Amino acid sequence: MLRRVFLLLAVLVWVGAEEAYAIDHKNLDENRPLRVEDAYPIATGEIAIEVGGGLTLQRHGDSRGVFPIEILYGALPNLQLGVGTTLLTDPSKTDEVKSGDLKLSGLYNFNQETLTLPALGFKLALNLPTGVASSGVDVELKALVTKSFDRLSFHFNAAYEFLNGTRADERNGRYQFVLGASYPIGAPKYTRTTLVGDLFVQQATERGKPDTFGAEIGFRHQLTSRMVLDAGIGTELAGPGDRSPFFLTTGVSIGF
Repeated sequence: MLRRVFLLLAVLVWVGAEEAYAIDHKNLDENRPLRVEDAYPIATGEIAIEVGGGLTLQRHGDSRGVFPIEILYGALPNLQLGVGTTLLTDPSKTDEVKSGDLKLSGLYNFNQETLTLPALGFKLALNLPTGVASSGVDVELKALVTKSFDRLSFHFNAAYEFLNGTRADERNGRYQFVLGASYPIGAPKYTRTTLVGDLFVQQATERGKPDTFGAEIGFRHQLTSRMVLDAGIGTELAGPGDRSPFFLTTGVSIGF
């Protein structure tokens, strides 16, 4: 009898741990699979490893592979810390991300959304020059807004990145605005997949070049309570001559 009690307690603890450290497919993190993210951090005490692989086609020049990895940690209630990097197959062909740069980030949620107020978050990210041909520490400040109407959620991101180690023909900073939406398929009975889409505007690093305007669409699918798969595609519709007409992102998020 006592053995059965201990077995039952062990099962309950295991189930509780599964629930406590489960990751949610409705949670939107940057580049998983699109650049839009919501105003919410992961749960306190949770650790998530996010690994991805992607392909970017260029109008001029060779295509390149993109392989990001990031570790997220729910350090405190409403506070998420992250560390990651991105590897590129051809790092010399991009002025946005240098292959091997170390990125440190912190996301803080100020409030849960109500019937009248949206959820508000703030994110600070440091990009350290540990990568190929990289110099200077870049600092990004980002405001995050999420508002839901029934099951449809809208997300707005406004960011400004202070750039260091730039050339004379490059800006010392640039802005980015993203407007996105997400919707869980099959709600309320059976919901394991969330559709995501966004529109974005990003200022060019090089002076005199036009802003880049693009669109993305993708999904996040709950494979298990601790694993979420994602995939997305996008295009840069207008901007510099070397913009990307097509890019693809796939990845997996695993919670511990």
